[in-house]
Amino acid sequence: MIWVIKAELKDGYKIFVEFNDGINGVIDFKEKLDNDHRPIIRDLLDLDKFKTVKVDMDTLCWDNGVDFAPEYLYEKIKLTKIA
Repeated sequence: MIWVIKAELKDGYKIFVEFNDGINGVIDFKEKLDNDHRPIIRDLLDLDKFKTVKVDMDTLCWDNGVDFAPEYLYEKIKLTKIA
């Protein structure tokens, strides 16, 4: 089982994420936020709200209630490592 152990804000909508197995990398959330039509997700286009990110319950969470499954984040990082 994988989980997030560290998150660090970078420029814009990018977050450095590290997992318990040592896998780490930067995820750019801009495309996800732009293309997801759910209001709660699009709410994070406000950079002040996006910056409320924290590690909670083994994944990334925001003050507005948004969280992403650690498996989703893990796959995003693995895909960037392949590219």
